[in-house]
This record gives sequence, C-alpha cells and structure tokens, in this order.
Amino acid sequence: MKNGVMYSRLIQPPPNKSFFLFGPRGTGKTTWVQSNFPNSVYIDLLEAGLFNDLIANPQRLSNFIPPDFKDWVIIDEIQRIPDLLHEFQRLMEAKNYRFILTGSSPPKLKRKGGIWA
Repeated sequence: MKNGVMYSRLIQPPPNKSFFLFGPRGTGKTTWVQSNFPNSVYIDLLEAGLFNDLIANPQRLSNFIPPDFKDWVIIDEIQRIPDLLHEFQRLMEAKNYRFILTGSSPPKLKRKGGIWA
C-alpha cells in the first residue's frame, strides 16, 4: 500500500489449504489477507497482551478460535512466536482448521526450529 492506495495483487492462495504469506514489512500482507478473508479470526502478534499470553503459553492459541469454527484463522507476524508453529500444526490435524500465517522473516522461523527447519 502506498499513500493509502492498495495495488492489486496477483496472489492465488491454495484452495482450502493453510499457507504462509511472507514478504517485507509494509508491502500490504495484512491488508491483503484482511480484505480477501473478511470472515476470518484475526490474531495480531503485534498486540502486546496477546503476544505475551501466547509466548508464555502457545497452547492457548485454540482459546482464540471459536469452537467448530470453519473459516480461516489468520496469524499475523508469526515470526514473533516460532513455537506457535507446532500448535498451528497440531490444530490443523486435530481440528481441521485452515490457517494463513503472515510474516516478514522466514529465516527467523528456521533459526528458532520451525516445523520445516
């Protein structure tokens, strides 16, 4: 987004599959996911209270998702809490949740022992 104008994006997310969306800060990742997935649960890891709660107890992630929720769950700035990747994977398998994870630092996830490292 530049000067309040959002440029169109040529992103085709995988249908009904969780995915990562990485890119530099300020490129419109958050704006794009919020406008394309308006019925999602949005978890912003830049929010201090939420960050502190989840960094201390990653297993609390499920507390932020309504029971039997069938739409998308967006976790913004996932690189801030790499340990959430294990919980994300567990919830995908156990509850069939679909996640969109955004971030600006994939190497940070790998250094911290992310699920693909």
